[in-house]
Amino acid sequence: MSTQTVTGFAKTSSGGVPLSATITDGSDTQELTTNTTYTVTAQSLGTFKDGSTLSHLAVNSATGIAWCGILRNGTFIGLCQSLGSKALGGQPLVMPILPGSIQLRAGDQIIVRTEA
Repeated sequence: MSTQTVTGFAKTSSGGVPLSATITDGSDTQELTTNTTYTVTAQSLGTFKDGSTLSHLAVNSATGIAWCGILRNGTFIGLCQSLGSKALGGQPLVMPILPGSIQLRAGDQIIVRTEA
């Protein structure tokens, strides 16, 4: 199995959050966490921004990305529609709004599936 770095940015009511993680291709349980360059420790988005409202989310990977969603207690409560590949392009120039804003709770995770 190969791995790749997935990056992203989440816009919340209390500010933006850079995201980054090394994801194993083909796995449905890989979490995209906060970028440790800015937040010192990698944290779930819900834990880092507990109580904030998530309105925008963009995610991209080195080669292929299949899907990305916000998981709460084992159920997807939101899907990221702004997916892109650095190798293949396709990332929108403007970070689009999520289909519905999400009030974040501690433990909410961004789950990503990548493909080589």
